[in-house]
Amino acid sequence: MDYVDTPSSWKMISLDEVCELRKEAIHPNKYPDLPYVGLEHIDSSNSILKRSGSSFEVNSSKSKFHSGDILYGKLRPYLDKSVLVDFDGMCSTDILVLKTKESIVPQFLVNIIHTSQFINYAVNSSKGLNHPRTSWSSISAFKFLLPPLPEQRAIARAMRAVQAAREARLREIALERERKAALMEHLFTHGTRGEPTKMTEIGEMPESWSMIQLEEACIKIVDCPHSTPHFSPAGVLVVRNFNIRNGRLDLKFPSYTTEEEYSERVKRCEPTEGDVLFSREAPVGEACLVPPDVRLCLGQRMMLLRVDTSKLNRFFLVQVFYSNAIRSIMMAISSGVTAKHLNVADVKRLRIPFSSMEEQKQISDILSACDSKITALEHEASLHDELFRAMLEELMNGRLLTRYLIESGSDSSVLNDI
Repeated sequence: MDYVDTPSSWKMISLDEVCELRKEAIHPNKYPDLPYVGLEHIDSSNSILKRSGSSFEVNSSKSKFHSGDILYGKLRPYLDKSVLVDFDGMCSTDILVLKTKESIVPQFLVNIIHTSQFINYAVNSSKGLNHPRTSWSSISAFKFLLPPLPEQRAIARAMRAVQAAREARLREIALERERKAALMEHLFTHGTRGEPTKMTEIGEMPESWSMIQLEEACIKIVDCPHSTPHFSPAGVLVVRNFNIRNGRLDLKFPSYTTEEEYSERVKRCEPTEGDVLFSREAPVGEACLVPPDVRLCLGQRMMLLRVDTSKLNRFFLVQVFYSNAIRSIMMAISSGVTAKHLNVADVKRLRIPFSSMEEQKQISDILSACDSKITALEHEASLHDELFRAMLEELMNGRLLTRYLIESGSDSSVLNDI
């Protein structure tokens, strides 16, 4: 592909010149067999619809859509929710149903809707503070460059190839996580030595294993300060409950505080490498290790566990928190209706399984290898995300030629070419 100025064959047009709003209201009771699509079924920044619901799940009047239509979420347009559907159904009235005209390829248009220019335009046209919505009358005036149909098809094919590669990686990640979960349950039930098993308070486990209260296996168990940190644009990292997922520290959305606030929040215990971070609310039971060379303090609803390494392998403990048996116990002893939470005393008294240090190390190594594979696949998926966004902006603005794609007509050649 070559970078060029915008081709002269591309024309500036408005959205309402190439599509129209479909206005077909239907009631679920009259169409019990139609699938239902709500905003919760549409993933952000993805033109592929992966799931849907049933008309039995809804009661009020909905919007009808047909195969080939584009569904666009008008509520909170910054969420970037838009998909091209290949079946007939009904959708939430917070979704606009767009019917394309012959002058535009539907897959090309859905990619236009995912560009940063369109998202910003829709956000700026939104009304409402708590529930901002845009409207057809607002977005219909959005202007963009429209190439000839052959180039539209080539661009759509290029974007579809990148997205298909990303989806393949996501499927691999899901399968690897399922494999790890199954392997984890086998290891916590049978161990690594093939020994006989016994029934315990948490179910079946190897005969040589025992149960221990968490506070007996830790040197320190410290709750977070019972105050909201004073956040700052930069400074020392504050770990919040949403920063821990699937046994790892996720810093896509980091929070920071000042040195002064940090000093106050670590008075009882300053987190160090290898300490276990544990969320006791929203959600309950997420855990990870403090990574090396990272200064951090605890946000609200967080706890720190300093493990006695003569009794427990730190990584082994993190994995124990994700076992089905221990997760079930944590949920059973949690309080609250809308937001489950664990009391500090309950965390300290939580009884967990443990084996010899040698076997803990073996199990940790096996599960760590699974995590390494998942991390590698996630990195590949992230690279495909970056490629998709970069190509989207360049192709949709005519700055990247697709002459080769038009000539080859091949989906499989796209990724090799770029």
